[in-house]
Amino acid sequence: MIYSLPVFACEGQSKAYKTGYTEICYTSDKDLYGFSGTLSKGLFSYIEASKNPEVVKSRVDNIVERVSRLLDMYPSDLHFNITLYPKDKDVERTFLSMGGLRTYETAPIAFYSHKSKTIYISLEKLTAGVLAHEIAHAIINVYFDTPPPERMQEILAQYVDRHLWEE
Repeated sequence: MIYSLPVFACEGQSKAYKTGYTEICYTSDKDLYGFSGTLSKGLFSYIEASKNPEVVKSRVDNIVERVSRLLDMYPSDLHFNITLYPKDKDVERTFLSMGGLRTYETAPIAFYSHKSKTIYISLEKLTAGVLAHEIAHAIINVYFDTPPPERMQEILAQYVDRHLWEE
């Protein structure tokens, strides 16, 4: 899901961690560890992944590069933020504050704002596929001077989500 009202990156978040393509914004280390652990399930032991920031960096940048390959889009100036929220209702609150229900009937568990170049995502329902879907929106919006229609972006983002780990 993509949304285009302006907000400030990392607004309301007290901590940030940089990767090669992103700045991850969060309020507690527990959120970053939960993010890391969820994205690393099946690849590393949860304990190893959850407390090592380098694993977070590697995992997020790997997903960004995988999404770029799936879309065959490699924008040279790709950089965006990821704001982590512990609960779905936190994402919903942000979405509603941006006037999101004028376009959509229900609040999403994650969305990308092109104006702030930020992915807002809940840790409750986080999966690598959900993150990849939102990263696809970020890449598409940076790749094109005039981003394609929202429906077209959604089709491409859903393709990425479904085929993320296929070779």
